[in-house]
Amino acid sequence: MRSAAFVLGLASIAAAHPIVQSESQAAVTCVSGIYMIVARGSNEDPGEGRLSQVTSLVKSMVPGSTSVAVDYPATIFDDGTYPVSVYEGIDDAIAKIQAYVSACGSSSKIALLGYSQGGNVMTDALAGGVLKPAPLAETYRKNIRAVVSLADPTYTTGQSFDKGTAAKNGIFSRGGDSLAKLNTYAGVLQMYCAVHDAVCASGDSIDVHLAEVSTYASAAASFIVSKAR
Repeated sequence: MRSAAFVLGLASIAAAHPIVQSESQAAVTCVSGIYMIVARGSNEDPGEGRLSQVTSLVKSMVPGSTSVAVDYPATIFDDGTYPVSVYEGIDDAIAKIQAYVSACGSSSKIALLGYSQGGNVMTDALAGGVLKPAPLAETYRKNIRAVVSLADPTYTTGQSFDKGTAAKNGIFSRGGDSLAKLNTYAGVLQMYCAVHDAVCASGDSIDVHLAEVSTYASAAASFIVSKAR
């Protein structure tokens, strides 16, 4: 159950959170391969975090590909900080998509990758969420060639894009219009979650959660390559 602090944090975003573009959005390098936008997990150091395992595999399979990290706090505290962090991640991810297509043209091939909180960022960027920014505009749908979300707290069972062994919903499982919107991306989306994961499967193991990327890295990379070539 979401705490009162969590809900208050969401409300504070709607009232006062400014949209700020990061300096990294100013410089875009167009590539012939896949442009991967990567949102790390909670409390990982700035950069790609564990997801570098996936981006490295993709780069080895598709020459001319590159990856950039979403610029956001990736904080997790249950004091309203988490929803603010996700909000900032959504803003930056969407801005990066817009900037790349603007610089590199309508044929741009983009893949979105997220782990844990970063998965929450990427799926909310596409589908919206409670007091979150508006989802990515339809104009950019054709450019989103693949989306992989690993250990996402919004994981919801029974979806065609679910992968892994989880049989329970995540701690912030999705529903209503947001889930319906996410399903419109089903053809390019895979969400990975293993049974017992404390976050995406409401399970009893943080160790499983921390191992999700290494468990599914090869499958995620192969999916990205199959969709984005």
